[in-house]
Amino acid sequence: MSVTAEPSQRSVSALAARGCICLVIAVSLIEIFAPRPLLGLIGGAALVAYFLLSWRRLTLISAIPITLSLVMLVLAVLRDVPLESFIHAFERACFLASLLALLGMLRVAASAAPEIERAGRYITAQPPGRRYLALNFGGHVFGMLINLGGMAILLDMAARAMGRGSAHLPPDLQRLKLRRMTLAVTRGFGLVALWSPLAFSVNSLLLSMPDLDYLDVGPVGFALSFVVAGYGWLLDRRLAPKGRNLPRGTASPDPADRGAVGLLLAHLGVLGGAVIALSSLAPVSFQQALLLVLPSYALLWMARTGWRATGGAIPATGRMIRDSLRSFGAATSELGVFASGGLLSVLVISVLPVEDIRVLTGDLGMTPVAAVWAISLTMFLSGCIGINPIISASVLGSLVSQLGIAGLATPAAALTLMGTWAAVMCFSPFITTVAYAGALIGQSPVSVGIRWNWPYSIGLLLLWNCGMSLAVHFGLL
Repeated sequence: MSVTAEPSQRSVSALAARGCICLVIAVSLIEIFAPRPLLGLIGGAALVAYFLLSWRRLTLISAIPITLSLVMLVLAVLRDVPLESFIHAFERACFLASLLALLGMLRVAASAAPEIERAGRYITAQPPGRRYLALNFGGHVFGMLINLGGMAILLDMAARAMGRGSAHLPPDLQRLKLRRMTLAVTRGFGLVALWSPLAFSVNSLLLSMPDLDYLDVGPVGFALSFVVAGYGWLLDRRLAPKGRNLPRGTASPDPADRGAVGLLLAHLGVLGGAVIALSSLAPVSFQQALLLVLPSYALLWMARTGWRATGGAIPATGRMIRDSLRSFGAATSELGVFASGGLLSVLVISVLPVEDIRVLTGDLGMTPVAAVWAISLTMFLSGCIGINPIISASVLGSLVSQLGIAGLATPAAALTLMGTWAAVMCFSPFITTVAYAGALIGQSPVSVGIRWNWPYSIGLLLLWNCGMSLAVHFGLL
């Protein structure tokens, strides 16, 4: 009796948990057109129910921010924080959880598209002279469309391409090649944080810094992403073997696959353009436009894929919805981290003595340049001890907005945090990007992040902060 009852109970719990996330998404979407305080409370209750039903799937990385959220909730109650702050906190938590879930729908649609396989083949088959930039670009594009799933696809293809085309290399150079390919992909994935309208970095800061507009930071971050990619390429050239005559491999890219890369860029252009256009032309914010566009585009993409493959658009979209619902149950840890980021960005500011902190910064004579380094190093060190950047960026973004440090414009603070995010997500072994990449290639996160990537991440952190400091000092930002 008990043996058969336990799986049945877990099945019911899993279905109920998926229903809770669907309710959270529904609340976030309804609030776009009919905002009501009650909706935030309903969404918050649904999130709590989801984590109670799915607690077995929580990991240490997600348990830490959830515990911090619970502590902040208790402190907020003890300090008589007004109900409006709790509602605002739940609304932010629901938005970030909904964004993660709806990006999961886009990931399912993109994974099923044949252009993903073809583009991955073309990118991973590039010759040595172009391989780093190709994989860096691939990690960037795949990361925007499929998040960590895109990085997994590209690293898996890179490993298979290396197996086919690297038998002529000695073992030490095979290991070096795998290292360079892994770093190229993960660094490209990290560049998403600098500008992408789909990036969690951008959206968490837009939420926590009400005066920030995407066009204040997106174009600048996009331009700087090319500079950062070039810096990574220079570091890669230093790793290239020199002074050894090596036979050349036989694998080469198929020219027929080149068009798939352009098609993926077209997807990104249409998707990002639709979000920006909707937020500009309709009475909705950037984040609300993103929530509306993501599921619509995912459904259209999947319908197109199904129609071209079998002529059945409706069955294909049905499969995508089912797969997306199943993914909600498997994303408990990620949802915990992101929901906590939204919650903490409000409650921490409500609990902290912001006025006392403002007086303290004034007494210390904190300059805007000192503030740039302070928020950046705080975020980087927090990531090194396991606090996800979405939490530290959300809290620091809210704090900077509340303090109103003279001379530090909101876009400058946001760009500082975005650059730091790109640096720490390729460095800390506690960050999902590094841990996932290590698992995919059979290396420890410490090797992938700290041992292999420290010149890039530390160099990026220092150069980015120096650039932001100069821009702030001369009034460019």
